[in-house]
Amino acid sequence: MRQHHQIVDGDVTTINVVETVEDIEPFLRFVEERNILGVDSETTGLDIYSTTHRLRVAQFGDHTTAWVVPVERGSAFVEATKTALLSTDRLVIQNASYDLQVFDRHLGVKMEELWPKVTDTKILAHLVDPRGKQEGGVGHSLEDLTRQYVDAEVASNVKSLMGSLAKTAKTTKGEVFAAIDYDDPMYQLYAGMDSILAARLLGKLTKLVPGVSNKLIKYEHKLAEVCAIMERTGFVLDVEYATMLSEKLHCDELDYVWKAGQMGCENVNSTEQVADVLESRGVAITGKTPTGRRKVDKVLLERLVDDGDEFAHAVVEAKKARKWRTTWVDGFLRQADSAGRCHASIQPLRARTARMSITGIPAQTLPASDNLVRNCFVAEHGHSICSVDYQAQELRVLAALSGDQTMQRAFKNGDDLHQITAAASGVDRKIGKMTNFLTVYGGGARNLSQQANIPLDLARRVIAGFDKAYPKVKPYSKKLQHDAQMRGEITTPSGRVLPVDKERPYAALNYMVQSTARDVTCAGLIRLHEQGFTPYLRLPIHDEILVSIPEDKAQWGSKKIAEIMSSNFKGVFMETEAKVGDRSWGSLYE
Repeated sequence: MRQHHQIVDGDVTTINVVETVEDIEPFLRFVEERNILGVDSETTGLDIYSTTHRLRVAQFGDHTTAWVVPVERGSAFVEATKTALLSTDRLVIQNASYDLQVFDRHLGVKMEELWPKVTDTKILAHLVDPRGKQEGGVGHSLEDLTRQYVDAEVASNVKSLMGSLAKTAKTTKGEVFAAIDYDDPMYQLYAGMDSILAARLLGKLTKLVPGVSNKLIKYEHKLAEVCAIMERTGFVLDVEYATMLSEKLHCDELDYVWKAGQMGCENVNSTEQVADVLESRGVAITGKTPTGRRKVDKVLLERLVDDGDEFAHAVVEAKKARKWRTTWVDGFLRQADSAGRCHASIQPLRARTARMSITGIPAQTLPASDNLVRNCFVAEHGHSICSVDYQAQELRVLAALSGDQTMQRAFKNGDDLHQITAAASGVDRKIGKMTNFLTVYGGGARNLSQQANIPLDLARRVIAGFDKAYPKVKPYSKKLQHDAQMRGEITTPSGRVLPVDKERPYAALNYMVQSTARDVTCAGLIRLHEQGFTPYLRLPIHDEILVSIPEDKAQWGSKKIAEIMSSNFKGVFMETEAKVGDRSWGSLYE
């Protein structure tokens, strides 16, 4: 057994490296003597469900001592790791969703057995400060948290070891985790330290979670469990369709690139070349980039397309075909597992407001109302794809939070809120709808003027009409802004503390509505889990849940899910709507 020592916040810590079967006994004795342990894993990469992914090492530790177990060296080490996971009363993990899925897949230890005794330090850190580093926050990575709360020197010197090893091996940081030998002392130190740091962070962060947010700890862990199960389940990829679509998009790209070339542009991705051709065709380019170059952006090109410009159409379509193929379709084909499933990364606590994000299957950023890419994904054989979403969720939340009776009455009676807003200012419904959502997003008259393409004076009258129609919204917004300016933060009804930049107090209303709407959706997800619907859940998409239900039960099942997801929030009914499609996700968009 090899040992490494490291000073952490003034304490000498010891990392015990299991090398032989004989080292297992003292490791298990260490585990047996403790009821709470920091836990981590080292794998060959982040894509848990790829055919080449392996679990290499498992680590267990307390504040001063860690054990590193080489799972990759055989069954005795595998069994010791499983024993440690199942016998320990409490587990502390940084980003538990990842490690628990790793243990589930490679050790056969089901997440459902471990989640109830897990505390995720990443969840605690988000409740302490939800801001990312780019927003002025601490950040939520283990390195960031270690630097802020444990030991800055360890964060800089130990957490950077894999980057140093990658440089030495002349490979990337992503690849070094698979290539490095287990016996490398820097690798052993890096691995073992993570479990010690997780154990230390527990005590630091638990004390810093605002008292009003304590009730969110259990809630966020349950939500993380539901999302991790959805990740594990995955979404069936129609490989044949995706392959055909990739080929079609490639042909489309080549065709439009050729057409653009015939009009004098060799490279549609060169702004200068595109600008030259546009000006030669009589287009006046007035916009400039920050560096003084001619500005050829999406707005200009789409306006030209609407005017029937063939060259602009070729450029737009060539770029679109390439993006859709390389960013989405080919990505789906690369990430599909051996069973033809893609496993999205669902991050339930991503933004400052706790709004969820999805990568891998970018459901939140796919083209609106387009089924071409969505047709890549299908329900199981004999199932139908169903969608259940909240109706005007953020506006309903605004009605509930502000207590505005006109808005609440409109929802109760089924009146058209967008038309009410429009009528209050004598504009059409489209502008009324823009005004409603701009208010939710913290926009004002200038934003409305630009988006609706109306004079600024008219935009101001429309905003004034909104304020008159819904008299409690503006005072509520002003109260939030006052709180933000006085305290630098606001607190949601769920107890989530949201920092608000004092120079941007107008963002307080948007943060409050967005975060509260997120909690409405997530509470619905947890209710579905508690009532046994988790095996049918595929993706959460903002205020929508995508599900796969047996075809003969699809109508009943989707209505039942919609019923469970709906709720009453501060006297306002959070109404849901269910849609039943065919087998493909895209069928919901036809």
